[in-house]
Amino acid sequence: MNIPTVNEIVKNLDKGTYRVSRYEFLSDVFECGAIAISNRFDKIHAKKREEEYVRIVKKYDSDIQKLLCETFGMIFVLLTHQLDVGFSDYLGEIYMSSGTSSDRAGQFFTPYHVSKVCAEMAMSKDIVEQHIENDDVLKLNEPACGSGGMIIAAADILYNKYNFNFSRNLFVVCGDIDKRCVHMAYLQLALAGIPAIILHQDALTLETWDRWETPAYIMQYLRFRNGVKNNGT
Repeated sequence: MNIPTVNEIVKNLDKGTYRVSRYEFLSDVFECGAIAISNRFDKIHAKKREEEYVRIVKKYDSDIQKLLCETFGMIFVLLTHQLDVGFSDYLGEIYMSSGTSSDRAGQFFTPYHVSKVCAEMAMSKDIVEQHIENDDVLKLNEPACGSGGMIIAAADILYNKYNFNFSRNLFVVCGDIDKRCVHMAYLQLALAGIPAIILHQDALTLETWDRWETPAYIMQYLRFRNGVKNNGT
């Protein structure tokens, strides 16, 4: 299978920007992709999200609708082959490379190699090995997660350095005030198989507008509820 690169995906985005801005089109790709995955597993929010999906798609003619699906298909293939091509903050790279980041809001995504260094410094070898030995749930919290790059980096370190089964024993709660970042983080964590709750939230006031749960979390809900209550660190 041909796995698309970040540059190929960014070039594909340009085809859809004659009707709307690149920022709006990319945001719609992320949101529609997130809804498509979420609605297969999260039935509580499915009706409301499906209505939003239809509203977004109706903005475009059939050619751009097809391009939107094609672009997400490329993203899907890339994100589901990270064990083959290597972990990275691919959506953060796409977002920054497409020129759609909000400079005035001070929005810059941390380069992935920096995220890996930070993740490795933040995780104690003794704590990780203790969780492996006890088959306990390790908790991570990221209140300003952006595209989820720091969490992907943590999963990368856990998997490749400690052989830690993050799909089973990692539980993440994260959030961001930017709705587009929430969709990006959800896509990356969902398709990486990371159990997580992603909140559209103001981390300072704790006002919360939406909640996204990854398939890996939903399918292990009872285990994580008990594990987080009794074990997680």
